[in-house]
Amino acid sequence: MKISKKELEKLNKEGLITSQQVENIISYYQNNNDNNKLWKRLFIIAALLIALGIILIIGANWAVIPNFIKVVVDFILFLVLVYADYYFIINNKKNLSEVFLVISFFMVAGTIGLIAQVYNLDGGWLSFARFWMILTIPFVFLSKTYLINILWLLLLFNSFPHSFYIWLHDIYSYFVSDFLPFPKKYNISIFSILVYFLLKFLYSFAIDLYHKFDRKIIITKAFSIIVQITIYYFVLVMALDKNFVNIIFVFSLLAYKMYKAFNLKKEKKFRNYAILTEIYIIYLFVSAYGNLLFTGIGFIAGGILLLVSIYILRKTLSYIKKLEAFN
Repeated sequence: MKISKKELEKLNKEGLITSQQVENIISYYQNNNDNNKLWKRLFIIAALLIALGIILIIGANWAVIPNFIKVVVDFILFLVLVYADYYFIINNKKNLSEVFLVISFFMVAGTIGLIAQVYNLDGGWLSFARFWMILTIPFVFLSKTYLINILWLLLLFNSFPHSFYIWLHDIYSYFVSDFLPFPKKYNISIFSILVYFLLKFLYSFAIDLYHKFDRKIIITKAFSIIVQITIYYFVLVMALDKNFVNIIFVFSLLAYKMYKAFNLKKEKKFRNYAILTEIYIIYLFVSAYGNLLFTGIGFIAGGILLLVSIYILRKTLSYIKKLEAFN
């Protein structure tokens, strides 16, 4: 069971532990978590290198190996890996179990490809992805690393029928062309905003599930990572497309993020969003001025804008610190 910072602060307010003990506990867990994350990442990288090495060795001698030996050796190696997974999980060797789970995950793909080649099976990438996804379901629940879970989810999305994506495109076309009454470029922006809020809902839902299952079902967090990356992509695309609706939305979003960071007393987040706001203002300025930027007036205007932005940010942070808004 993991204890959060809020729970520690609650215990402190109730007089069960001192402020110094709260700081010591937080520092202890931060140091241990950082070390564990570092070692886990190194082990995962090692596992990937080993898996690639095995593939390269087999690939270099592929033509001279008889098909029967290929299949037998492949299954023996796979059974050895499965036993290693079982042994290290039972004996609570977390890092080693993750190494062999990653190798086994990719070994499944290699085995499918080998059987398809030896027996001349036809099906293409879609069939391959579906078989790989179905056969690796146990790894999703056994693995505590995001790598396997994210890859499995990508296989799942890739395995959807082509008609599903055609259906999504039809919905997009309907909203942009028929349902929304504004010019097309604004309709695209409005549709993107609706998708953004849908993605935010999915992200919150996945995170809630992750915490509800006491952080044991990693696939929910992996899904939230994919959704979050998609959200960043949507916001970036909208920020780069300089129509009125997009500009209003991006500024509103940044203002909301700064307000939220202020309320949560997160100085670093507040500063980061303030810097992003400045960068966006400068981007809009550069886009608006165009060729004028390469003249003396353009450089002077750009320099003044940058100085004013930095001045406003520094003064704002200084003022907020005086109010003791941040911890």
